[in-house]
Amino acid sequence: MDDTNILESKPLRERIADRLRSDIIKGTYKDGERLVEPKLAEMLGISRTPIREALRQLENEGFVEIVPRKGAVVKELTLKDIDDLYAIKANLEGLAAKQATENISEKDIEKLKSINEKFFKISSGKKNIIEEYLKYNLDFHNMFIVLSRNHKLIEILKGLDKNFQRLKSILVSKSDRAEEARKEHEEIIKAFATKDPDLAEKTVRWHIENGWEYLRTKLKKRY
Repeated sequence: MDDTNILESKPLRERIADRLRSDIIKGTYKDGERLVEPKLAEMLGISRTPIREALRQLENEGFVEIVPRKGAVVKELTLKDIDDLYAIKANLEGLAAKQATENISEKDIEKLKSINEKFFKISSGKKNIIEEYLKYNLDFHNMFIVLSRNHKLIEILKGLDKNFQRLKSILVSKSDRAEEARKEHEEIIKAFATKDPDLAEKTVRWHIENGWEYLRTKLKKRY
């Protein structure tokens, strides 16, 4: 954990939560691992109060579990949790895509193509692609989510994505899924180009469900 810039512009609680969430997503802290308040306070050079507040925030987001006599531990996601998250994501992002077809321009479609080209580059044999995949995948999906111009839907999906960043670190531990995602993104771009809202919705749902099945296969040995 890089602590040099912990004191920045956001409220301290949020900055600590951001840092711990990021470390959980990257796997720095493993499922079931304790997040010890005194140790974190000493590492960051701050009091325990904002640490405690940050851990409560992460508990509300589903990243941390406060266990009696044990304190805060990284919450393990069950297969049921993951199934529920993907069901919500597939439906809501499908809706966003459907609504985005009314607003998407040729320039937007070209930008989607440009983002998707990055997937070809990161799937060409690199061992560790997690950081790049997460960035470009988020950029691609956020393009049409924002273009839905449904502010409440955008807000809900933004909150949901925090948990998905954690799942995707498992999903893209190898380059094969990045290549499949690139191909599926191409189908999404084609759907947007038709201006058919039902096709766009169906294609985005199909893409998310493919990721869901891939992840389930990867997780079978863990559950």
